[in-house]
Amino acid sequence: MKLRSLVTFFILLWLASAVAVPYFAGDLSKAGDFGSSFGGVSALFSGFALALAIYSMVLQQKQSAEFERVTLGALEQQASAIKLIEESLAQQASTARTTALTALIDHEEQRVETLRQWGSMAGDENKYSNGIKAAQNRMSQYHAQLREQAGA
Repeated sequence: MKLRSLVTFFILLWLASAVAVPYFAGDLSKAGDFGSSFGGVSALFSGFALALAIYSMVLQQKQSAEFERVTLGALEQQASAIKLIEESLAQQASTARTTALTALIDHEEQRVETLRQWGSMAGDENKYSNGIKAAQNRMSQYHAQLREQAGA
């Protein structure tokens, strides 16, 4: 807000000089000589403009540094959140694998029981022994996978 009022002041001062100099000088050649005597003031205004430009660059640099700091903070938070999500997904995958292996073991146990019952009903308990052995082998493999997963 201060910069705006300062700029407005200088514009009004410039407009006032454009009206006042010809009025007080009377002749344009005298006005030209009078205007030439303000070379130092012109240099002062140029220096002031340069100072404002430098001040503007300093402010812009501060804003850029603040933006970078905030952006890096946000990126670090996102990286942390992604890491938590990855850990959660790995845990969920492990739980799902354990659940699936447990369900397969239960299914094979039911298969063994069913094959034994069929053998008893047929009068020969060894009739389905190959199927029972295959199911027991699969159960052993599933148990080994469970132990392997628990150790990992």
